Amino acid sequence: MTAAGVETIDYPFVRLAFDGALATITLNDPERLNAMGDEMAEALAAALAEIVKPRRRCRAVLLTGEGRAFCAGYNLMANRKAMAAGRSTITPLGGAETLYHPMLRRLHGLPIPLIAGVNGLAIGIGLGVALAADHIVMAEDAWLQTPFATLASAPDSGLSWLLPRMIGVARAKRMLMRAERIDAATARDWGLVDETAPTNQLRDRALAVAREFADGATLALGEIKTLIADGLRQDLHSAFEAEARAVGRTARTKDNLAAVRVFASKQKPVFSGE
Repeated sequence: MTAAGVETIDYPFVRLAFDGALATITLNDPERLNAMGDEMAEALAAALAEIVKPRRRCRAVLLTGEGRAFCAGYNLMANRKAMAAGRSTITPLGGAETLYHPMLRRLHGLPIPLIAGVNGLAIGIGLGVALAADHIVMAEDAWLQTPFATLASAPDSGLSWLLPRMIGVARAKRMLMRAERIDAATARDWGLVDETAPTNQLRDRALAVAREFADGATLALGEIKTLIADGLRQDLHSAFEAEARAVGRTARTKDNLAAVRVFASKQKPVFSGE
């Protein structure tokens, strides 16, 4: 425990804090710029599993990094040591299908809003983690990069799927094939992030956005997330049917009834997340 009412769980290289309906995940290996290794990936998956437990009653998650980086990509140090020991090849993202991609699937499938506070550089899998968020606030001096081509590696972390859909094929090729660094202003203009903030205000701004989501209509927001994600793989008629089912599920929730009750007035509904 830290401050009154805040519960903190420390995992290897990840810190999880619960403050009411908001959970905050902090990637916590600042000496290595929060580079993602096996232990951090396992800890991040464990934190996500804890967050969705019904007793936690979480309604939003803020994800950020400790220190001056968000996440400096995959931690290659173990591979470098292996090569120094005589191995002739390395695996740039070891255990992708057994560890890293399942963790990323958990992030993308989180049923509540995920907000990323990109406080510094986000590279490779670090960018993949950030792009799993529903709203991204990026520090003005932060930057993004996908350095796979410089490592003679194919991309991972879903970036070959995400980037063309978010910024178009040409810009995705600039990032993936030329490994261009993308500064915060460009990331915002391209639509990679939702907003930027002065570096010394990043945490406060990201926290404010996260609290707005945590006070929102949680079940409806979850349905919106699912409809958008599924809609990318469906035709229009399938989307109509999915929306009808989702409207039916939200029509009798406490939050829906609360919103309808004050719709004709100037009052703002107070949502409970139920």
